[in-house]
Amino acid sequence: MFKSFFSMVIVGTLCAASLTVSAVEVTELDKSVIKIADRSRQVKNQALQQAMQEVVLKNTGDREVLNVPQVKQAIAAPTAYIRQFGYLEQGGEQYLQASFDHSKIIGLLRQAELPVWGKQRPLTLLWLVQENEGKRELLNDSSMLESRRLISDLAQARGVPMLLPMMDLDDSMAISVNDVRGMFADQVAKASQRYGSDYFVMVSMDNLADGLVNLKLALYPASSEQPLLSPLATLSTQVMGMDAAMTGIFEAISQYYVARYAIADSGEANTTQLTFVDITDRQQLLAIEKYLHQLSAVKSVSLTKLQGITAEFSLQLFGSEEDLYRLISLEPKIQSQPQTNSQPGVGGDEMVDPLSSSQTPRQEYIWQGH
Repeated sequence: MFKSFFSMVIVGTLCAASLTVSAVEVTELDKSVIKIADRSRQVKNQALQQAMQEVVLKNTGDREVLNVPQVKQAIAAPTAYIRQFGYLEQGGEQYLQASFDHSKIIGLLRQAELPVWGKQRPLTLLWLVQENEGKRELLNDSSMLESRRLISDLAQARGVPMLLPMMDLDDSMAISVNDVRGMFADQVAKASQRYGSDYFVMVSMDNLADGLVNLKLALYPASSEQPLLSPLATLSTQVMGMDAAMTGIFEAISQYYVARYAIADSGEANTTQLTFVDITDRQQLLAIEKYLHQLSAVKSVSLTKLQGITAEFSLQLFGSEEDLYRLISLEPKIQSQPQTNSQPGVGGDEMVDPLSSSQTPRQEYIWQGH
């Protein structure tokens, strides 16, 4: 009934003729489902608080945010943020399902001057080696192991789109358990290309005595023109049990993504302009404006110029222009064009002031959505 949003999106993509995928738009950042023992008032209140914790975590990606006094106070009284909640049953278990006012959640985070992680998020391909009945193997998307279920649950709870390899004949010929355990990034990068993810992560887990799990992790960009010498994020630790190991994986990945893609209000009046070309109808303008509005780096959007097939939007920003461009780079519907001078000289020999912002080369974009 509430199957992981990410499982539905990613598996559906892999069943298509092409394996090419990219960043994922996460659409359930205002919802949470909590397992409950009964429907008593006390259990309901605790579940609603837990649900709001999950929603806050989805929208920030940083667990430390839950310790901020302003956020803790709001979570202690979640009814002011709830749109609706209800109960459901599945597999003999009871759950509370809650939906929150997303604008109020974002308002809370902005008021507390905390980073906000937007809807468009990078897709990560997970190469995971674990022990199964005394044998090490690479986890595949169709696996029935407990680790597969935990990955789906955590992807949904944390808002981190995750993709597992199919481990079909092509994968089996391209990559081995030893490639992942040895953290051979170049070899794994080649095997990852067919999946079209934004990043790939190599994880090796070894079972130790007394329930301990030895965990090693390395995160890399899926496409890079340079040799993969240094990982973007690493983790090497021992934890108690599979649950803690999986949580550690998502914590490490989230920390990197939050540092790169979550945007806090800088307190400065930053503005910029974006130019889109090849505009052919009004629906494109509406789609572009709607997309820009939902970016976590953007305070406000206005269409300031429409001339022929070219449209210019003025944006007020929470963060910097670099923050904005990083978010735009995740959107597969936007194609960047080579830079051109926004105001070229009339005469061929006219001098151009290199410090003039009005003459600074600007990036142009094409909207490829509908």
